[in-house]
Amino acid sequence: MEGICSDNSSLSSFASDLEAAPSPTSDDQHAKIRYLIKNFDTVQRRTLPSRLKRADESPTSSTDEHRGNNLSSSMKLPSANILHENGSVVRHKDPVLKHRNHESKVSDLIAKFQTYQRTMPKYQKPNVNKNKLFYCCLIIEKVKDCAQIKFKFPHDVTIPQNIEQLCFPESPNTPPLEGSSAAQTYTLLITSESGERTYGYCRRVLPEGSLYCLPLAYCILSKYRAPKFYKNILIELETRHGMQDKYRDNLINQFYNKKFPKPGESININLSYLESLGSSNLRSDLEDTLDLTGYVHVNKTGDYCCVKTKSSIFVSNSKEGEPNLAPSFVSYEGDKTELVLTLHTDTRYEVADLKKLHNLPENIILKIFSSLLLERKVILISESISELSSCVDSLQSILYPFTWYHTFIPIVPESLWDIVESPTPVICGVLSPKAVEHRKIENGIVVYLDTKSVLSEEKDELDILSGSMQRVWKQFITIANKAKSHEYVYSVYLADAYLSVFICCLKNYKQFVNNGQFLKEQFIAKAKTKGIRRFLNMFTETCMFSAFIDTALNNPESLETFDKKIKLYGSDGSRHILEKLIDWNR
Repeated sequence: MEGICSDNSSLSSFASDLEAAPSPTSDDQHAKIRYLIKNFDTVQRRTLPSRLKRADESPTSSTDEHRGNNLSSSMKLPSANILHENGSVVRHKDPVLKHRNHESKVSDLIAKFQTYQRTMPKYQKPNVNKNKLFYCCLIIEKVKDCAQIKFKFPHDVTIPQNIEQLCFPESPNTPPLEGSSAAQTYTLLITSESGERTYGYCRRVLPEGSLYCLPLAYCILSKYRAPKFYKNILIELETRHGMQDKYRDNLINQFYNKKFPKPGESININLSYLESLGSSNLRSDLEDTLDLTGYVHVNKTGDYCCVKTKSSIFVSNSKEGEPNLAPSFVSYEGDKTELVLTLHTDTRYEVADLKKLHNLPENIILKIFSSLLLERKVILISESISELSSCVDSLQSILYPFTWYHTFIPIVPESLWDIVESPTPVICGVLSPKAVEHRKIENGIVVYLDTKSVLSEEKDELDILSGSMQRVWKQFITIANKAKSHEYVYSVYLADAYLSVFICCLKNYKQFVNNGQFLKEQFIAKAKTKGIRRFLNMFTETCMFSAFIDTALNNPESLETFDKKIKLYGSDGSRHILEKLIDWNR
């Protein structure tokens, strides 16, 4: 076996050397043969034992004739060292016997490999997390300023290191978290060494009748980014906190075994075993009963959910005041109880919650957006963990169809505050302005959300986007502000405001894709205005733009939504439609 491996490695090295070495340009066949012999002879000398290498390098063995004979014999006969099953090495003197043994060993090796190929899938560990709703659910508690994992499901799953510190990023002197629904929920992002991102959706436990949360949090780890959808799951878990372990595990297991739904699809969770314990104790927010034989909920976006029942339906009040959310129901059919959670048909609605970010003045938002486009440092500060998490997370959404490939930390624990001085691009949130005090922040912007002020900037942010790009952004913001009472419509217009900026400067990008290459210089030169050309000269040098072009060349189907928006907003008539929408008083 040792001989086989040795011989194969020589041939492999020989092949790689042939690829690396320049081939003869002459058409002379003898020159090509001499070229092959020379390269093979070099590899053979490199792999020979030292005692044989010295003999091989002697003048008597250096002639072309000898090298030709050596090549011929080496190609015909394998190494003489054969490894027996008991591990001993036998050197055969008979070349014919050596050849037969070699063929036998190779045949056995091939047969064993074929057997391995057939049986390996049976013993391979299945990828149980494929398309799962989440791969882990944690309950983390903080005792005497020390966060620790109290519960983990599944119990044998591998979790990110120090996840408990990320779930409780507050400093020791921070007062208890307020008990409002908005304040309870926040999002984490963990990036592995390979660049794979894991989203952590957290919700603090609020005792019944209390105004402040316990130092106890549920955390769901998933590869999918859908904060609103996972918030609904966390509400179902957190409001049932305190149930017996077997019922808790059953509920979490049901969620765990569901696949992440496609847009417009639902997941169904059986709650009948919980209702037998007394629904009033488990869900105090289920109140009004609708005595109907069938019930159809149609929200203002046209999405609907139909539930048929023999007796009654309870509608969760957790959606009160949010009429445009994908509906969540608990339906009763006789003795059965079922929870239905639906993913919104527009996936941008699930990920793009821009309302809190747009509490800032427009000029500050434009400064943040411009800094992101040049991959500068962006640091947001707020003493509210949910406010901070939401605003930092929304910075990913406003970059669509581009992606931030640098460091991204929604909430930085105090122990990692030094990251704000990193020389590389960073998006992060910190819970105190002390994080940037006495620290040098270069090439970036620092915004204090609570006071709606800029603490540090480069002072050129408003000059990055051209006048036409800023104008189209402000047009959509004006339209969005007129639709604030309609949550879904408001969110769509806010998201489209940023999308329109990219459409303004990139709507012709496909015209400059030629034979699998992107003609960047011609693309920039054809920009509509001087200001757009100036912006593109900077923007086309970023990592996010390079990744976008790579996607356009190799996976254009994934940009289908963006291309549809280009057709919608990139036409000459779209500008007139926008102006009419602005003038239209709702």
